[in-house]
Amino acid sequence: MGWIRNLESLDGAQHYTVEYELASECQIPGLLDYADGKIICAPMSIRESKDGLWLYNLILTYPFGRPCDVNRKVDEKGYYFKDSIVGELLALISLFFRCRFYLISSRDAPANRRQGLTIKTEYPFLRRSCNPGIHPPVFENGNKKFGKEVADFLDLARTLDVNLHQKFVLACHHYALALKEIGIDPEMIFIRLVSAIEALAKDMPLATKDDALEERTVIDLIEGSKLNGKLQNELKSVFEVRKSGKRFIRFVETHCAGFFKGGNFKAKHLKIKRTDLPKTLAVIYKARSRYLHEGESMSLITRIKGFDKWDLDPGEGVVDNRLFPASKKLPHAYFFEGLVRKCILDYLQKNSTTLTP
Repeated sequence: MGWIRNLESLDGAQHYTVEYELASECQIPGLLDYADGKIICAPMSIRESKDGLWLYNLILTYPFGRPCDVNRKVDEKGYYFKDSIVGELLALISLFFRCRFYLISSRDAPANRRQGLTIKTEYPFLRRSCNPGIHPPVFENGNKKFGKEVADFLDLARTLDVNLHQKFVLACHHYALALKEIGIDPEMIFIRLVSAIEALAKDMPLATKDDALEERTVIDLIEGSKLNGKLQNELKSVFEVRKSGKRFIRFVETHCAGFFKGGNFKAKHLKIKRTDLPKTLAVIYKARSRYLHEGESMSLITRIKGFDKWDLDPGEGVVDNRLFPASKKLPHAYFFEGLVRKCILDYLQKNSTTLTP
């Protein structure tokens, strides 16, 4: 990831700093002072802005004259992230805090303040003020705090196998974008969250019963047909795409440990249990595919105030002349969002090692 290569490039190099102004709906106190001051983030306001946002200052250090974010081993499958280093860090802290961060502006800070201040660059962003009750966990302050736990999280990310950086940062990116769709486009929340899992699940192995026997049968049928080689290869590619749904389900099942907890609920039939997970994931994946490939609308749930413990909406729904069976309804967005976040964090934990002092 670019932010890691940037830190490595700073060793012994002349440098400059860039100050970024961030905003979030959540109030997060504390100070992040990481890598001997090379990454600093802290609040810059003591009350909400007129738009209901809390402001933060992110200061990053960059080397002069060295393309720190360019990998010298360039190829068509090389690392790429369109939002650069600051975008990577915003995606990471969005995942860590489970909240939204918006990039407001940036300004190069001269080494000598007497030389004057540089021109401020402002960035457009899309946000719609909404009722926090539609997705409570993202708007709760809770125990969120800049400090050692964030630094430990960044340490963990630095030890991730470099071959997994592209997949991991894309998953974080899609997750952060999904949060920003809250209050804007509820269907895009599910689309982005599915993409976050797919970014990590490309190489997820499938069990023999799910893959090998079925694949051998299909390949035998294709190769035994009278179709030309080009069409045979196209059919094999279609079958590979079909397996992506199975990888999606298997990945979540593998990385969701600890997400489902027991408890006494008044409406147990509206809670999704661990045993229900494959069926629920299949509904989500099919709804996403129909949306993208057939233009079909998703069967979304309207959240009912006072029923925060529900994962599902009761009964069937009728809109216009369309019946939406309960079996095809999507769960509440905050259920799936929390599940995806848990899977990304678990993937990071399982594929990282402890930094040596």
